[in-house]
Amino acid sequence: MKKMRKMVSLVLTAAMTAGLMTGMGALTASADSERTKITALLKGTESTEQFQTFDYLLKNFCDEKGLDYEIELVNDMQDYFTKLQMYINSDTLPDIFGCPNGTLSAACKDIDALVDVGAELERNGYADKLNGAIRDFLTDADDGNLYLFPQGLYCEYFMYRKDIFEDAGITDAPTTWEEFEEDCQKIADLGEIPVIVGGSDAWQLMRYLSFSPWRVTGPEFIQGYQAGTDSFSENESAKYAVNLLSDLGTKGYFEPGFASVDFTSACNLFFGGTGAIFYTGSGQISLAEEMYDNGELGFFPVPDTEGMDNMATNVPIHAGFAEGFNKATYDDTMQEFFDYMCENFSDACYNQAHVFSPFNEDSLPEGLPQLYYDTQPMFEDAETAWTSWDDKLDSDVMTKIVDEQQKLAQGITTPDEFIETCDSFIK
Repeated sequence: MKKMRKMVSLVLTAAMTAGLMTGMGALTASADSERTKITALLKGTESTEQFQTFDYLLKNFCDEKGLDYEIELVNDMQDYFTKLQMYINSDTLPDIFGCPNGTLSAACKDIDALVDVGAELERNGYADKLNGAIRDFLTDADDGNLYLFPQGLYCEYFMYRKDIFEDAGITDAPTTWEEFEEDCQKIADLGEIPVIVGGSDAWQLMRYLSFSPWRVTGPEFIQGYQAGTDSFSENESAKYAVNLLSDLGTKGYFEPGFASVDFTSACNLFFGGTGAIFYTGSGQISLAEEMYDNGELGFFPVPDTEGMDNMATNVPIHAGFAEGFNKATYDDTMQEFFDYMCENFSDACYNQAHVFSPFNEDSLPEGLPQLYYDTQPMFEDAETAWTSWDDKLDSDVMTKIVDEQQKLAQGITTPDEFIETCDSFIK
C-alpha cells in the first residue's frame, strides 16, 4: 500500500513562493510521463468535507492502481486564494484543485488549464444525473460550459425553535420578509433573541443583503452591479435588501455583539438553545439532528420579497468549493480516476463527508438523519442555483461592501448612505 503525505500550509512566505515556482512541476505528472502519483490542492483541514471525500476516493483508487497520492491543505481562505493564484501564474497546478466558479476559474481558463468536466460527464453517462441547480451554479458565465466538478450539493434554509414560535403565537413559518420581521418583533417582545447570525463572517450578513435580489433577479443584479450597469439605487430588490439588513440589525433582532460572532460560535449558540431563528443548511445537519428528531426544530425556505415577482426556487443551492482538473496532466490515469470518482461520489458524500450528493438518485440511502429526507423535496427539482456574491465580486469591491454591511447592520450608517457609498465602488 502506498503512503499518502499531506502538506498543511498555514503561512505563505517568500521561500514557499520560490519553491513553488521551481518545485511543483516535480509533483504533477505530465500526460507523456509515467505517472506514479496524483496530487491535489484543497481548501480546509482533515475534518472538512472536501478532504473527507477526496481522501477516501484517492486512497481507494490509488491503492488499487499502486499509486501514491498527495493532498496539500490550506485552511485560511485568503491564503488558499493566494496559493492557487501562484500556481496559476506559474502554470504548475496540481492534478486536482479546489476552485470557486468566478475570477479564479476564469484565470485558469485564461491559461487553458481546465478539463471540460461537462464533456467528461457526457462521455461517462453522468451528465443527466447532475442536479439542475448544481449545473446552473457551476456553468461558466462566458461560454456556458462546465469546467468544475461539485464538492457536493449544499442547500441552505432557516431553522427555528418551535417552542419560541408557539410562545410568541406564531402558528406558521414566515413566507415573506414582512412576515419575517413581524415574527421577529413578536419574539423580541417575549424577551427572546429573534435571530442568531455569525456577523464577523462576511457571508452571513451578505446573505441577508443578497436574498431579495437573488429571489427577484437571479444572478442579474450582481452581474450588472459588477459590470457597472446596475446599482443599489436603481434596483428595487437590492434597495429592499439594504433596508432589510438595516432593520434586522438596528431593531435588535440579531443577538447582542453579533458583529464579533463567527459562524461556528453562532452555530453553538443556536443549537445550544439560544435564539429563535438561524440561517443554516445541510452542512449543519449533524448539529441539528437530535433537536429536530425531538421535535424542537422546524425549517423554512428563503421568504419572498413582497410586492415583487419572485422566482420559484427559494432554497439556495450551491456546489461547495468545487474542483478543477488540470488539463495539462489529464492523462489516461486521471480520466480513469474521474470515472471512478463519479461512480463512487454519492457514497463518499453520504458516508464520508455527510453532505447531499450532487447526483440525483432514485432514492436517498437508508439510515440518514431524518432532515435529509424532509428537506430534499424543497430542492430536488430546482433548476436555478444560488448566486454567491463572494466569488462574483472582485476582491477589492467585496472587501469594501463587507465593511459597509457591518456598519449598516450596526446602525453606524443609514441605508441611504450605504447605497450611495456602495454604488460609488463601481462607478
